[in-house]
Amino acid sequence: MARERSPERDKAKLMWLESGGSMKLKDIAAALSVPESRVRKWKFMDRWEDELNRSVLGDSKGSAPNGTNGNVPKSRGAPKGNKNALGNKGGAPPGNQNAVGNRGGDGGPYRNKKALKHGGYETIFLDTLDEQEQELFDLVEANPLAHLEVTLKTLLIKERKMMHRIKQLEDGLTDEEKKIKEELYQRKDKVPYTSPRTGKQVKMSVETEGMKVTEITTIITSRLDKILKHEDQLTKVRDKKIRVINLIVSLQQEEEKLRIARERLELDKYKALGHGDESGGGNDVDGEDDDDGDDLDW
Repeated sequence: MARERSPERDKAKLMWLESGGSMKLKDIAAALSVPESRVRKWKFMDRWEDELNRSVLGDSKGSAPNGTNGNVPKSRGAPKGNKNALGNKGGAPPGNQNAVGNRGGDGGPYRNKKALKHGGYETIFLDTLDEQEQELFDLVEANPLAHLEVTLKTLLIKERKMMHRIKQLEDGLTDEEKKIKEELYQRKDKVPYTSPRTGKQVKMSVETEGMKVTEITTIITSRLDKILKHEDQLTKVRDKKIRVINLIVSLQQEEEKLRIARERLELDKYKALGHGDESGGGNDVDGEDDDDGDDLDW
C-alpha cells in the first residue's frame, strides 16, 4: 500500500509560495516541526521553483498547490458514503484503563535505558559506573599511540591463532560426520503387578513413549572450504595489521617533527635573548690584529 501523503507537504509549499520564495526552508521546517532535509526534498520533488515562476509570469490559474505530478492534491478524509468509522467518537472506549498511571510527556525518565539493545549508541554517565568500571576509567590510557600498540599486539595474536587453525585443518583434508535420526514412538511394556486381592503377581501391558533410531547417515565433507574461509579472514586481519602499523609510524613521525620544532623554537629563543652571540669574540680578534699592527709600525 502506498504511503499516505503528509499534510505538511502542501502547507510547506503554500508558505513558501506566499512568501514569494523568500522564506527560508529552515524556518518552514521549524514552523511545521519537520526536518529541514524533508522540506528541501519536498521543494525539489514538487518543483516549487517552477510553480513560483509560473505565478510570476501570470500562467498560474489560482489553483491549489500542486502535487508531485502537477495535479490538485487529493482531499483528506474518507470518500463520500464511507461508513467505516460510523459511530466512532474517537479516543479510548468508556472504562478503558490501559493508560492509568501514565503521566505522558516527552518520553521515558532521564537516563532511562529501557530501549538499550547492543550499547553501540549508549551514553555513559560517570556517576553511574560501578567500582570496577571507575577503577578501569582511571587506569585507561588515553594516548592514541598506546591504544594502537595494544591493537597491533591483539592482531598479531589473532593472526597466530588463525594460522594455527589453518595448520590443523591442513593435517587432514576430509572430515567424517555421522548424523543419527531418532523418532519418538509409542510402545507397550510388560510390567509386574501384584494383585491386592489375590496377592498373585501378574504382568500387565503398559503403554510408554520411547526413542528409536530410524536413520544413520555418514557424511564425508572436505575441509578445503574451511581452509579457504580461514585464509580469507586471515588476509583481512593482516590488512588491519598493516593499517595499524602505518598509523603507528605516522604518529611517531609527527611526534618527531614536533620534537624538532620545539628544539628549534628553544634555540631561536636562546639566540633572541643574546646568548651564543660570537660577535664579541670576533671584535676581540680584530682588536688583537690592530694592536699587532701598531706594534709593527712602531
